[in-house]
Amino acid sequence: MASKSNGSTSIPIIPVPPPYGEMPFVSKAEEVFSKTEVFCLRFDHLMKDILRVSFDYEPLKVPFDLICSTLEVVNAQLTKIEDTIQRIVRDFAAVEDGLEELHSSVY
Repeated sequence: MASKSNGSTSIPIIPVPPPYGEMPFVSKAEEVFSKTEVFCLRFDHLMKDILRVSFDYEPLKVPFDLICSTLEVVNAQLTKIEDTIQRIVRDFAAVEDGLEELHSSVY
């Protein structure tokens, strides 16, 4: 209980041991971080491809429609990455829910 010492109240702190076993949201968070890293690397490679295409084709004066078709392919790949990032955001929301659930169960 609370005790009085020199006119101040102190509340004892009782440590709460962590739950035993692996918590499911931890492995989900690790998976999400891994996927995020992979897709960031893919995005980086695609951006390098865009720059390479623009620098390679500029001096060659390649017809505009060839550049457009190449950029359409890159755009389709970026759209796939965007969809994946949205899935990752949903996964992060699930991880946040798990953390909130853990926090509420501890307190």
